[in-house]
Amino acid sequence: MDDQRKTKQELIRELEQLRSQVNKPDQLVNAPPQTIQQLQSLTHAAQSLLEVHDLASLWVRVATAVQNILNPSRHAIFLYNPEADALTCPHAAGLSQKYINKVCKDFQKTPHKQKFYELEPLWSEDAQTDPIFAGRNVWAIEEGIHSLALFPLSDNQGVAIGALGLYWDEIRPLPPTFINTGHTLAHMIALALNTITLFNEAKLNLQREQQLNAISQTLNAATELPTLLGSLLQMVADLVHADGGLLGLIIDREMLTFYPYNVPHWMSLRPAPRPRGLAWHIITTCEPILIDDYSNHPEAMEKWIEAGVSKFLGVPLRAGDNCLGMISLFNLNSSRLTFNERDLDLVASIGKQAGIAIQNLRQLAEAQQRAAAMAAALNRQAELDILKNNFTQSVSHELRSPLGIIYGHAELLVSEVLGSLNDEQKQSGEIIMRRVLMLTNLVDDLTALLAAETQEFRREQIDTTLLIYSLLADYRMRAEELGILLEADIEESIPWVMGDSTHLRRVFDNLVSNAFKFTPAGGQITLRLKAIGHDVHIQVADSGEGIPEDKVGRIFERFYQVDGGSTRRHKGTGLGLSLVKEIVEAHRGTVSVQSTVGKGTTFTILIPGFRPE
Repeated sequence: MDDQRKTKQELIRELEQLRSQVNKPDQLVNAPPQTIQQLQSLTHAAQSLLEVHDLASLWVRVATAVQNILNPSRHAIFLYNPEADALTCPHAAGLSQKYINKVCKDFQKTPHKQKFYELEPLWSEDAQTDPIFAGRNVWAIEEGIHSLALFPLSDNQGVAIGALGLYWDEIRPLPPTFINTGHTLAHMIALALNTITLFNEAKLNLQREQQLNAISQTLNAATELPTLLGSLLQMVADLVHADGGLLGLIIDREMLTFYPYNVPHWMSLRPAPRPRGLAWHIITTCEPILIDDYSNHPEAMEKWIEAGVSKFLGVPLRAGDNCLGMISLFNLNSSRLTFNERDLDLVASIGKQAGIAIQNLRQLAEAQQRAAAMAAALNRQAELDILKNNFTQSVSHELRSPLGIIYGHAELLVSEVLGSLNDEQKQSGEIIMRRVLMLTNLVDDLTALLAAETQEFRREQIDTTLLIYSLLADYRMRAEELGILLEADIEESIPWVMGDSTHLRRVFDNLVSNAFKFTPAGGQITLRLKAIGHDVHIQVADSGEGIPEDKVGRIFERFYQVDGGSTRRHKGTGLGLSLVKEIVEAHRGTVSVQSTVGKGTTFTILIPGFRPE
């Protein structure tokens, strides 16, 4: 928009300079009166044309400016449609529709087409006899015109967008000054057109933004699938000015049932079996499709051709990697509107949102049905699921406060602030404190597991190298106390990861803590960090007791603990490694383990990374 204003200002300054030069006494003697008047009229026209913001008002002012400055017998504005490589005529005065149609239809074949692209004016003092219009002179004769001039219109990038056509019923001279004046006027009209185009685009963008917001609100607020389907398709059709459409949903994986909008009442919309028609093509490929000539498409259906469908747009309803159905929109032969790539992108984006909303509503309905069935049956599995879900959701709120209070009072007792204790009493207080800490850790693990399940993580850019170095710094002292060698093998230029630093830190804390638990004094723990393409490869290796081969496949299960003397010595909740796996997978990564009894264990994590800018 700033470039547009700059262009206007430069044009007005140029006209003012021309007018001031003409008004100088030494030039005024030699300047023809009509030139002075034309320059003054051009200045006035520039201000008048650039004030309007709609085409109807612009054409009125164009007619006035053209008559005041160049005084043709007739005139017209032709606009270029690059997609169709054709002309349209939104404004004309004095020309017959027959002549206008011939000019527009002949554009693709005219030998002067290159001049149009090169923004060169074309003129003739007698189009009825001029050989440059050979084969077309008869048009001028039939229309009763002699002189004509065509001046190109261009956009802000200097690309042709149309032409200003001027016509005279008589033969008249067209000197260079006249052609220059016409060229300048055409430039003004083009600037006004570009301004209106930008204004209309901004207005359309605002309108579409409001419509998209309304669609998003509908998707977010819907609680029942029929209600959503009843309003969604009409809103999407209105967004891209479609005449009608269909929303198809897959039923039982093999049938497609349709929900119509503005479809002719006589059409039968029976469920379509796989893989019949364009609808299944969109679903199978899970790709959007735009068809400008529906009747000539190989998968076009005869009944839709008979209904007058000419333009077709179709997008999949996606929920992640699943395609739940499709949205198809159409325009009829009677409609002048067409679809473009921008419309396709908009509807495809809505298709993704709608797919997720439909999936959520289906899942909600299924969950409600399952919940109702389980409640009615009162079976044991239903009770366990409800108890598990309620416990997982409320444990952090219901247990943290009382556990904190218990720990605080036990600590007061053990510290003998409230009075002296004998050895047995003090030992009991210490047992309470240890058990409370164990329960607190269990609550933390369950809360972290819930976050991993729901992926309720902060998403931030994490410097992987800095994270590992901070981990090493925290464990150096413990390694020295236990007589364990803690080493690191870290490559340079490691990719960053996108995720939750707190939860990723918990992953490495669990792995390193486990390594310390099961590695004897004199043993070794090694952290390795390297890049594999854009992925981050992390290993935590120890020289400890190892895991039996038949147990390796179960160590990531919740509450599973390997039987043996080491686990009895190092009692835990059994959630540590399952928490590692779920957090890593929530970050779109993988975790694996290799272990040999008596030699040690190596955990390997691979997480997608990126190179920071």
